[in-house]
Amino acid sequence: MKRLSLFIMLLSVLLVGCMQAPEITEAEAVAFIEQLHTNSFGTAKVISIDYRFGRYAVEWENEGNCEWGIDYVDGDDGSVEMKQASIC
Repeated sequence: MKRLSLFIMLLSVLLVGCMQAPEITEAEAVAFIEQLHTNSFGTAKVISIDYRFGRYAVEWENEGNCEWGIDYVDGDDGSVEMKQASIC
């Protein structure tokens, strides 16, 4: 019983220690994506944003050129990785 309690406490400490707040705020992530996908055809607009596993998943659209997609923004350094994009 003591081992189980010790194991649960150790696991809890590890999980809490790994769950750090991101250095990049949600507003900064939105600004990165809007700036990246705004062009001469139109302005990009963020549809949804979700923070999981150390990165933001940002769904966006630019109605000016019928473009949309999902990008990942790293919560620590702000680097952007495109997951999906489409132009109709």
